[in-house]
Amino acid sequence: MPLVKAIEAATGYRPHLSTALRWCQRENRNGVRLESWMLGGRRVTSVEAVHRFNQANTDAVDGVNRLPVSTTRQAAKAHADAKRELAKEFAS
Repeated sequence: MPLVKAIEAATGYRPHLSTALRWCQRENRNGVRLESWMLGGRRVTSVEAVHRFNQANTDAVDGVNRLPVSTTRQAAKAHADAKRELAKEFAS
C-alpha cells in the first residue's frame, strides 16, 4: 500500500507524506525505522509493517529489551580491564 494509506489503515492517523518518508528513510530517536519497499518509483509499506514499527517504538519507550546504561566510571574500568588483558595476551 502507499505509505500514508497503510499508516492510516493501521492507526486511523493520516500523517503528512514527508513524515511517513522520514520514518522509512532513517531511524528515529528509538533506533526504529519503518519497513518499506520501492515499487515502481514509489515507496510502499504494509499494515503489518506499520504495526511492527509502532510496537517497536512502544517497546523502546517502555524500556523493553533496553540495554543497561553504564556510568563513565564503569566504562573507564571496563576499558582499563580490556587494555590490561590485551597487554597480558601480547606479552606472552
